[in-house]
Amino acid sequence: MLVYWAIFLMLAAGALMNQHGERRSGLAFVVLASLPTALMIGLRWEIGPDWAAYLDIYSYTRLYSFDRSIAHADPGYFTLMWLLHQAQAPFWVLNLVCGVVFVAGLTAFARRQPNPWLAYLVAFPYLVIVVAMSGNRQAIALGLMFFALNAFERERLLKFTLLILAAATFHGSVLLLLPFCLLSYTRNSLQSVALLTVAGILGYYLSRDAFSIYANRYVSAKLQSTGVAYRLAMNALAAVVYLLFNRRFALNEHQARLWRNMSLCTLALIPLLIVLPSSTAIDRFLLYLFPLQFVVLSRVPTALAGERQATGQLTLLVIAFAALVQVVFLGFGKFAQAYIPYRSIFGI
Repeated sequence: MLVYWAIFLMLAAGALMNQHGERRSGLAFVVLASLPTALMIGLRWEIGPDWAAYLDIYSYTRLYSFDRSIAHADPGYFTLMWLLHQAQAPFWVLNLVCGVVFVAGLTAFARRQPNPWLAYLVAFPYLVIVVAMSGNRQAIALGLMFFALNAFERERLLKFTLLILAAATFHGSVLLLLPFCLLSYTRNSLQSVALLTVAGILGYYLSRDAFSIYANRYVSAKLQSTGVAYRLAMNALAAVVYLLFNRRFALNEHQARLWRNMSLCTLALIPLLIVLPSSTAIDRFLLYLFPLQFVVLSRVPTALAGERQATGQLTLLVIAFAALVQVVFLGFGKFAQAYIPYRSIFGI
């Protein structure tokens, strides 16, 4: 557990020193935040509830041909494993590659926020520890999604679409974000509809097998996820704050529309959680709405504070919120024992 809190405290210290946006050293952020996180994720051993399943997949795919790998429901992930098998790489190398892509994406996204350390800190307790250290496919898909969101905010629509399609080759559920974001595009509606149509066709052929599997799991099998109501409440909190104070966040029209729609979508999931037969379906989609928290909570101190002292107090409040999330998960989470104690490939 020590490694989790050591990185958390480092991020908290960085957030406090950067609360007014005065210290934005990219090198310090990479060395003190990104690098330790990537090593923690990539060098873990027997960590996460899905560890055994991913190890089994990596073991039996040693016999896969390139043709069989690229024809799989998750062609990106299985082709990556095929490449690593050609190099006779051990399983931890796969974890490291997935961790590096995830952290690179999260780092690029966090650095676009007023306080990158605070945005990264909010992501750390759940998205980093819980998701990235358990599901390799989701981790790499999320990393690519963060790059895609950066492209979207810069109004590079084609790049955004290609990155989402690439992410879908690792986990097809990320395609749920595609129509949502394209319909938030403000510059050219015709271009959005055209790209949405083309991307929808490509996404169907790339991920139709994956979506058949997901439909069976989430609808027919009615899978349930523990704690989804709490995770939805976390995002709903950010959604309400954004809808109430979005004019103070200094976003352009394009960005404001994206995060407004993400906020409304988050709130719409609340009644759906009651109606849909599988809470896991909600949980999977909610995962791709989590960036809303990082954008909103990293902006709260400067947006809502009237003076410098209040900025520090609000920064501490956000840090306390993230600490509470981490305490609850590591102390009371159903799968906490799968993450504690932390073990690495070096046996420590």
